Amino acid sequence: MKFKKTYGQSKIDTCPFCDKRAVTENKQGVPTCLADKDKFLDLKCPCGSWLDIKKGKFGPFCTCIKCGNINLNKALSFNKDLKNHTQEKTETKEFSPEKTTVVTSDEVDFLY
Repeated sequence: MKFKKTYGQSKIDTCPFCDKRAVTENKQGVPTCLADKDKFLDLKCPCGSWLDIKKGKFGPFCTCIKCGNINLNKALSFNKDLKNHTQEKTETKEFSPEKTTVVTSDEVDFLY
């Protein structure tokens, strides 16, 4: 007996970084969770070339110069070590020496 599909059960996106439910998209158009929104995917094809991530009518997909179009889920299965080697876009901060404060026995009360 076939049951009627309910809204939201036909396609559930998961985050490729942490396997949580995807709520937003990163700048590449890949569905991710809120914590991993700033991370980027660098995927490699089994032939050795890099994959370009594009967004289409039915969601994101990857293109290879040699192989052609590849499904995103298939590309993620090729790159299983993705969780260990993700790159975040971070700003470099200048090193500033730590400030040291000298506390005498009279000033201990204001710290606690």
